[in-house]
Amino acid sequence: MLKNNLKIALRILWKNKLFSLVNILSLSLSMAVGVILFTYIKANHDTDHFHPKLDQIVRILTQETNEVEQTKWATAPLPLATQLESVSFVEKTVKVRLAGKHNLQTDGGDIPVNIKFSEPSFFDVFGFKLLSGSAQSLTYNTTTLFLTEKTAKKIFGDRNAIGQTVQFEKLGSYTVGGIIQDPPLETHLPIEAMLPINAAELLEKKEAIPPASQNWGEFKSSAIYARLKSEGDLKQLLTTLQNYNRRLDKSSLQFLAQPIEAITPRNKDILNDYNAGTDWAGIKTQLLLILALTLLSAFNYISLTLARALSRAREVGIRKTLGATRRQIIGQFLMESTLVALFALLFTMPCVEILTHSVPEMDVEFSYDTTLLLGLLTYAVITGLVAGALPSWLLSAFKPIQVLRKMKNVKLFRSIAIYKALIVFQFSVTIMLMILVVILADYEIKNHAIINSTISPNVLTLDLKGEKYENLQNEISQLSQVETTLATNWYHKPMKAGKSTVTLNGKALEIKHVSIDPRIIKTEGISLKSGQNFPENMPRNREQYVLVNEAAAKLMETGSERIVGQTLLLDSAYVQVIGIMPNEIIGETTPLLYRYLPDEIATLTIKINPNTESEATKAIQTLWKNHFPEKTANLQNLKDGYASSGERLGFFGFFALIVMIIAGLGILGIASYSVETRVKELGMRKVLGASNKELVWNVTRDFCMLILIAGFIGVPAGLFGGDLIRQDLGSSIVDLSFKNVSIGFGLVAIVGLLTVLSQTIRAAQIEPVKVLKVE
Repeated sequence: MLKNNLKIALRILWKNKLFSLVNILSLSLSMAVGVILFTYIKANHDTDHFHPKLDQIVRILTQETNEVEQTKWATAPLPLATQLESVSFVEKTVKVRLAGKHNLQTDGGDIPVNIKFSEPSFFDVFGFKLLSGSAQSLTYNTTTLFLTEKTAKKIFGDRNAIGQTVQFEKLGSYTVGGIIQDPPLETHLPIEAMLPINAAELLEKKEAIPPASQNWGEFKSSAIYARLKSEGDLKQLLTTLQNYNRRLDKSSLQFLAQPIEAITPRNKDILNDYNAGTDWAGIKTQLLLILALTLLSAFNYISLTLARALSRAREVGIRKTLGATRRQIIGQFLMESTLVALFALLFTMPCVEILTHSVPEMDVEFSYDTTLLLGLLTYAVITGLVAGALPSWLLSAFKPIQVLRKMKNVKLFRSIAIYKALIVFQFSVTIMLMILVVILADYEIKNHAIINSTISPNVLTLDLKGEKYENLQNEISQLSQVETTLATNWYHKPMKAGKSTVTLNGKALEIKHVSIDPRIIKTEGISLKSGQNFPENMPRNREQYVLVNEAAAKLMETGSERIVGQTLLLDSAYVQVIGIMPNEIIGETTPLLYRYLPDEIATLTIKINPNTESEATKAIQTLWKNHFPEKTANLQNLKDGYASSGERLGFFGFFALIVMIIAGLGILGIASYSVETRVKELGMRKVLGASNKELVWNVTRDFCMLILIAGFIGVPAGLFGGDLIRQDLGSSIVDLSFKNVSIGFGLVAIVGLLTVLSQTIRAAQIEPVKVLKVE
């Protein structure tokens, strides 16, 4: 039976090539995003599964308890590892010190590299492989450096990295002694570069990094792993760890063991676990999205299949007359829908490639292993079964005597309400999605326009890297290509922000702050909302005044009392609020304090004369090298620091096109079915004298009413989603205006009406004699 159904299904799909192709493309467009989400879920599930003896590897957690709260950390103090080494059922331990990103200096500028310090047992316990070099060099050579394949290529290109010497800021020089193979799966312990753990101890003595090797209190930047002799030793280890509790000045530490398999999905209660993947809430959200996309893609198949219902009715009647049961008819239609979904899977992968290249942030790598292929096939089969369920149920219900006598009397729906609900649902979802697309596209256009109008193309930023900048700033100011230099962490938008505690009228608030050059307001022509700018010749060592933006002022003002002129406690010093800045000019409304803190300045902002960027860059780099020869000058055009909206706008346009295509195909099917069921009525109207225009309007107006009803559902849903986007972006230029809503709704309405008109105009051309000859 299965073989016969397969043969029949292939013949029918081949016979109706256009219908099959439209159905396949419709399904593939919707399935593409589902496949991407499925790949993310699989990658999350497979995290760390390449390590040998996975069930015997544990990570040590630290539970910190103080007077206020109890917190779990994914890190542990390094001295604990020495004590664990003596435990009989612990086979090996691994110490990993997390150093974060450090700049590697090259002729082409700095390259930030994430560094970890570890020891030879790292390669014994974990499944990371060395392509070259010896793990033992991490013991006896404190200047050796291991790089991953990807990092070595980023630094050296196609050159051989082994033996090359590199310079890290603050850490010194190291020689590449080995290449680590890129892991085959995701890991909670990503590596770019590895240095010996002994090198960290030497750097501690030079005060280049915090002293953590023998310090129980410095546990937030180091991790400890252990491989047990057997999986059953975990309970015993948990008991043993209770003997190593530690009391610090303001807190106490307890230690726990977590199987490495339990790290992913991420536990939100464990801090410092940045690479543990998605938590269960995120996985459930992705599964719900996959289900929603499956239902939407199935809906389009349903509508297109129902459009051909009447042409399949005679087939069903004949097969039933020849003895076929309803179950056999259902099986036949489900076989067709499943085949369509499997063929759609072939088109889905190119759609996935287009999507992943259209979104720069979307990093999806496909390794076509058995699990992924089975998962994709299962997803396609489920989509096909869901898509074919309703049409197969409805079409199999046809009675032979009904369909073989009067085809035009056949009705799929006993109640017209079901039919209308399908149309309203399709339009509502499409309207909601289109409104969100229009709102996001409008935000990108406005943000891009604000950046272009606010930021001059002749502004450079120089990362000071913690160095004293006064002498350098003076020399840069004297360059002929330079117009102005400002020592500031803010230039129309924060470049580096800190957090301040503000106490006013007994109320304490935590608000972000930036250190600002007092001259920047005058230089940039910024108009304060009220109050005045910092006075000239501000003292460096004593903070007296502060500016706030509108959002911060609103947060701090109480009743009718104005904030300007008020004295507040800022961290540990009393300062006066002397003025209110406008909210962030480039798209943000975050509460912000503007302080004059020269010691916190991290950037020089340099305004240069037009068409002198190349000469100015060379001159500034020369001055930097004279002052700080051991560090590379990080100099870039300020506009380069802002993400270009062109690619995102292209994606929004592409997404809008996908939404409209999918919606159009679904509406086409419903409109086609509606016209087919009304041809006799239209024929009789034409006999009674109705014109073609009257016939078109008679059919189209029903759809117009359904589009309006869908608007009452889709527009509020789109506005709700837009408000969530505005809250997430914290931007006032996310515009939920009537204009954007009208554009989103109008686009869907126009496409819907044009799609419907394509069918109703065709219906108006019918010849009454052909549709009424059997009456």
